[in-house]
Amino acid sequence: MTASPLWKRIWKHKVFYLFMLPGIIWFFIFSYVPLYGVQVAFRDFNFTGGFTGSPWAGLKYFNQFFDYYQSADIIRNTIIISLLKLIIGFPMPIILAILLNEVRMVKFKKTVQTLSYLPYFVSWIVVVTLMQRLLTPYGGPVNDLLGGFGIEPIQFLNNTSWFYQIIIGSDIWKNIGWNSIIYMAAIAGIDQQLYEAAKIDGAGRFRQIWHVTMPGIRNIAVILFILSAGSLMSAGYEQLLLLNGPATAAIGSVLDVHVITSGISQGRLSYAAAVGLFQSLIALILIVTVNRIARKVSDVSLF
Repeated sequence: MTASPLWKRIWKHKVFYLFMLPGIIWFFIFSYVPLYGVQVAFRDFNFTGGFTGSPWAGLKYFNQFFDYYQSADIIRNTIIISLLKLIIGFPMPIILAILLNEVRMVKFKKTVQTLSYLPYFVSWIVVVTLMQRLLTPYGGPVNDLLGGFGIEPIQFLNNTSWFYQIIIGSDIWKNIGWNSIIYMAAIAGIDQQLYEAAKIDGAGRFRQIWHVTMPGIRNIAVILFILSAGSLMSAGYEQLLLLNGPATAAIGSVLDVHVITSGISQGRLSYAAAVGLFQSLIALILIVTVNRIARKVSDVSLF
């Protein structure tokens, strides 16, 4: 029996393809059409000549970036912050989803879910402003509380000793609730008969989590980890731009901020495009590499 032609299969499942259409159009307009502008990284771009009229520059701007005296520090800072976010932040939504799944008080569960989702919809400007008010050593409530225990005021912000803790902690607080949604959905899809069978075998709640819940969300976790690995060269633009200052510049300068500063503030569009393209190429290599490793280790992959 021969397979039906592609168009016949598409027409047969046309309703599903219609649901996909808005997403396909969005990606085409905002992700594929802009690829035409990648050539800016290889040209001496000027607004008079435009994309096609500006003279070719080859790898000039890539060489400029790698010859820049701070390029190694910027790449190192980006990798360190991204790795910390991945290692510490990635498991947190999984833990929250599992804990919420174990809660039997429906009202309490919904309240915690709502409170954990809300920070995701708050802009980083508001978050950083709130942190400045709370953590300031000049009358901030956190330092006032510490003072009640006889602890001297601490300069949390613009302090290299607390920089990583503030960056990772605020990122987890802002995103943990939203990122846990997909794990909650995966847990909800686990066959309840598996839990009943585990109970009959004498498994307690912890063993049910380990032998039923964790395997049930493993595939989703692996796929999301592969996608997260692709952002290893992107530490987060808004957060680092707002929380990094002169005192923490040595460990807080990252590629995202460097690209935006070079392209918008300094008007070096070709240079910024070259650095951005470098980021994207590394991200592609990471996704392909991690995807292959995951496929060999767990038989789960994106492609």
